[in-house]
Amino acid sequence: MTGEDDATLVSRAQQELPYRTGAFETLMRRHGPNIQALCRRFTRQTEEAEDLTQEVMLKVFFELPRFRGEAAFQTWLWRVTANHCLDYQRRQKTHRLETLESEETAHLPDDKQRQLQQTEARLDAERLLACLTPEDRLIVLLRLSVGLEFSEIAASLDLGLSAAKMRYTRALDKLRAIAQPGTQPSRPD
Repeated sequence: MTGEDDATLVSRAQQELPYRTGAFETLMRRHGPNIQALCRRFTRQTEEAEDLTQEVMLKVFFELPRFRGEAAFQTWLWRVTANHCLDYQRRQKTHRLETLESEETAHLPDDKQRQLQQTEARLDAERLLACLTPEDRLIVLLRLSVGLEFSEIAASLDLGLSAAKMRYTRALDKLRAIAQPGTQPSRPD
């Protein structure tokens, strides 16, 4: 059973669910760690990431029988995960951006505060990612954390290939501008 490819497991799971879950469980064991890693990177909180991962798996459980196979299972799975992460972000009452200022730096002149903020931003990738819109953060995470190709990102997020590349490049440009003002942005491969 473990040696079966995703397409075979999906087909079996569609026939078995909801009464038997063997193929579905194999799919979730195979892809669950990546789902959880993306949720953790997106939320930056372990408990919330675990909840989101469980919610994604539940959604997949109920939606898998309707999966038509128009895209690869993994592409569909990333789309479900990405949409769920974005929905989670939208449900939050406020889009809290962590502030880099503290009471100890409030008395510093504006230019010194800016320098301190830029230094802290370079050291903390999570704070940098928090500066992006949820959609752009997801594209960066899918590319850098999960290692998806641009074609996979485009399919997962229902974007054109050039739009996925453009949004990724713009997101990186934003991150570079925050981390290192005055640097020249480079293009993705």
